[in-house]
Amino acid sequence: MSAVRSLGVLNVASRLAVGLTVLLVLSLVLFVYQRAIIPIYGIAPSTYTLNSVVAAASLVAAAHPFRVSRLRLLLSAGFVFSAAPLATYWVAVRTARWHRPILGPLLTHFVVLVPLLSVLASFVVETNLFHTASSPRTLQSRNSVTYRSLAGLVCYIATIVSSQWWTRVSYLNYVSESQIFLGLAAAMFNVWIVAYKVRRPPATRKKVSSPTSPPFFVKLLFFIGFNLLWWTNSRFLASPVLQHPLPQPYMHPSFPLLTHSAVQSTTGLIVVGEALPPPTYQGGPDSEMHSLRYLRASHSLLGGVWMGHKVATLDDAPSQVDSFGTSLGDSIYSTFVLQEAARLVNSTSKGATGEWERTLVIGLGIGTSAAAFNRHGISTTIVEIDPAVYEAARLYFGLPDHAPGNLFFEDARTWATRRRISIEAGKEEAPFDIIVHDCFSGGGVPEHIFTVEFWDDLKASLHPEGVVVVNFAGMIISDSSRMISQTLKRSFGNCRAFHDSFEDISEQQHGTEFINLVFFCTSHSTPLTFRRASRSDYLDSYLREHVLSSLPSREVAFELLTGQLDDRFILTDSNNPLGKLQDALGHHHWSLMRDVLPDVFWETY
Repeated sequence: MSAVRSLGVLNVASRLAVGLTVLLVLSLVLFVYQRAIIPIYGIAPSTYTLNSVVAAASLVAAAHPFRVSRLRLLLSAGFVFSAAPLATYWVAVRTARWHRPILGPLLTHFVVLVPLLSVLASFVVETNLFHTASSPRTLQSRNSVTYRSLAGLVCYIATIVSSQWWTRVSYLNYVSESQIFLGLAAAMFNVWIVAYKVRRPPATRKKVSSPTSPPFFVKLLFFIGFNLLWWTNSRFLASPVLQHPLPQPYMHPSFPLLTHSAVQSTTGLIVVGEALPPPTYQGGPDSEMHSLRYLRASHSLLGGVWMGHKVATLDDAPSQVDSFGTSLGDSIYSTFVLQEAARLVNSTSKGATGEWERTLVIGLGIGTSAAAFNRHGISTTIVEIDPAVYEAARLYFGLPDHAPGNLFFEDARTWATRRRISIEAGKEEAPFDIIVHDCFSGGGVPEHIFTVEFWDDLKASLHPEGVVVVNFAGMIISDSSRMISQTLKRSFGNCRAFHDSFEDISEQQHGTEFINLVFFCTSHSTPLTFRRASRSDYLDSYLREHVLSSLPSREVAFELLTGQLDDRFILTDSNNPLGKLQDALGHHHWSLMRDVLPDVFWETY
């Protein structure tokens, strides 16, 4: 009796082990799939309908009327996963060319993700995890509605909840999506070979034959033959995505596009690309976007500079260069130059004398403002969550090296909180005269670093007469800009805002035009004023001359941003809808990025 009971326990344990393994693979598949399509679709469009699609895949597994053996499911899964790398890339690429940021990802999810998840979830459903002697009768049968519904729900929850756990596995940054999908496919085929059984014809019509395993040497030959064939030919099933990290620069075979670097990192895929001039280009203005180097994080541009014939300086002064000695032109975005206007503040004694000593930059991008402050002789500290962004800025965009004491790779909230605690404990920390806060990427901002609590932490590191510069991309009249402007006003008391557009913004565009707004705030009681920019402020840059000299005309009435003051619009840790509002703008930002650069740029990474 005890032997029977032991066998029963062992059987339950083995089924649980199989089920938990499949659930773990389900979460890995969702993580890898998201990582594969986010460079094409960005975070907001990719995740907009994702949870609903995962639920649909779990429902398919729980509700389909077919009863398939686990071995056949395993074989089916092997074929589905073999097709996954090419299908994920090409379906996403083709649908993205429609420029439909909701329909495109939804169709991609159903064509690629639903088969991947439903075949795995079906394996869980067909493996009765709850069948024990003490289980209710409705859970003992894998054909019961109760059991299948519960198994489908378990698959959905496990897939959604645990998929983000894989972001902590840094090793996966060096393994491509193709390697993971094809590795899982190979494992499924091999398990199928090992577990395969054949049903021999019965000796008599009345006798039912039972499946038997083929001879060992037959299985061994099949196993060896399959693996030799697989590992010599599976590369043809891989997607055309570049190797990450990219071992050497990649030249596109049919388009003047050079990819210098591509790395999977903390915040996603970090790519340095360069749009080369067309072979027929002879210099001068034209309608094509080219001769620029850009830094890309997934489906968002963090910045870029003009290159080649488009490098120009005031009075033909020597241009800035990258770490390889290549000349760099002005920034393609004027926002970063507008941030430098903090040096023009003259309403405090420190600003009036121009004695700016220390600057903190939160969110580096290509390092335009950080490098400029450094060129003005101001000691600059950087807080950047992604080390790959700093390396790209240092190698390809002219950012000077920063000593370890002036460089922090971590979340800004963690850094600001730790420094405030250190200051309150009595440790001497030199305050910053200027703090630049620019953490916009992918159509949104990390909402936890826009709350009153965060600004309170950050103020501990700011000089009493210091200036905080905050970049926000959105619309002038929107709930998002209203929340950010009212929260900054509450936290600092003294703020002004400017836009970076090269054209005037009409009243009709206030609620429709997606622009960059730069807020300048201080806790100092004197009204915030700016001196007139001079030649030395321009750092030999035509863009700086244009942006800084036109500062007065760029101002946006602060009352227009805040609207009627209302505590409901003050962002706190307990009241922070900013993330959801920014998600809605993610679709618009995706379409905007597709207008900035042609599809081929986003499809090459």
